Amino acid sequence: MTMNPDDNQDADRFWRTQNGHDLAYRQITDDGPTVLWLGGFKSDMTGTKAQVLADMAQHAGFGFVRFDYFGHGATGGDWNAARVGLWRQDVLEVVDNLTQGPLVVIGSSMGGWMTTLLMKDRSKRIKGVGFIAPAPDFTHELMLPNLNPEERHALTVSGAFVMTGYDQDVAMSQAFFDEARDHLVFGTPLAFDGPVRILHGMKDDVVPWSHGVKLAEHISGDDVRLTLIKDGDHRLSGPQDLELLTAMVQELINA
Repeated sequence: MTMNPDDNQDADRFWRTQNGHDLAYRQITDDGPTVLWLGGFKSDMTGTKAQVLADMAQHAGFGFVRFDYFGHGATGGDWNAARVGLWRQDVLEVVDNLTQGPLVVIGSSMGGWMTTLLMKDRSKRIKGVGFIAPAPDFTHELMLPNLNPEERHALTVSGAFVMTGYDQDVAMSQAFFDEARDHLVFGTPLAFDGPVRILHGMKDDVVPWSHGVKLAEHISGDDVRLTLIKDGDHRLSGPQDLELLTAMVQELINA
């Protein structure tokens, strides 16, 4: 499959990856930088924030790409085979094969981790970065330290525990956590000189806002701004939150 610059239909399309799975994506092409949406853990590309940016792209005239990682949404796949490194490769497949020119990358929750990895892997392609409740290294910084005794016992005894709170229960294996260790980013400073904007809700009960502060401190560049929304939750999908999101994207496009 090749990219067709003349096809602006924002509908599901598929890219056959080097790993052999068909990656579902949607794309709007236009002049100027392309906005790349990197969604969160167990979310898909049809979520509220991604759709708002797609509508914005249609009206404002900029490129926009969103996709579903392996094991997510329309891409599907065996969840037991999902790994952080596989999702990292999914991002590179999209960037290298479905985009051209400068990118404005917007990472939400786990997509924030994917964004930091892309800042390492393809820094020269990135014009600016926006984060929404970013969760870099969530496996080892947030998830493992907060396991309850039953989950910790299950992980130790059977090599997996079941995580609730999603549309369907999610099995999390020790193999997943072991592989994720190879992609942690907080061990060394993240070098990036372009503009970085972070939105984080102070009522986020999934990724604490202190994690957003830690990320801001971790990035080496000076043009880093963190906006804390006092009544904001993890999703940041209320009308005022979405206004902040679209304003952030427009600022990064114009930077």
